[in-house]
Amino acid sequence: MKAWFVGLQPRERMILIGGAAVAVVLLLWLAVLKPLHSQAAILRESVAAKQRLLVSLAQIDGQSPGHTVSPGTGQTLVVLVSNTAQQQGIALTRTRPDGPDGIQVTFSNVSFDTLVAWLVALESETSVAVESASFTSGRQQGVVNGQLLLRRS
Repeated sequence: MKAWFVGLQPRERMILIGGAAVAVVLLLWLAVLKPLHSQAAILRESVAAKQRLLVSLAQIDGQSPGHTVSPGTGQTLVVLVSNTAQQQGIALTRTRPDGPDGIQVTFSNVSFDTLVAWLVALESETSVAVESASFTSGRQQGVVNGQLLLRRS
């Protein structure tokens, strides 16, 4: 093969090398860059959907001052948070009181959508709001691990 290549005219060698370079670039595009570009588009749409959800939550939060005192306000915050999380199917890995009206909650492998629905229910039904939150993505898409600081208002 090397003898055949050396036997080619210089112009033929340049054409062959150029064609090989184009083929390598085309294979790189089809095998690596195109799938990455497609996945990035999917992730952008997911972010846009979560941003729309965030806007909806902000609108709900704007409506919350007019709501009445809800059931569960006689329970301790630890019991209230644990019970409502269990009702939503969220397994809390750790809860720790943070003062008289706060609780730190740690969870893992929870669906983000389920978590947001639980937090909205806590806010609207029991006046327990998120003061701070920290999330990391889980192994599966749409699953998160994290910590919350919840405070009863």
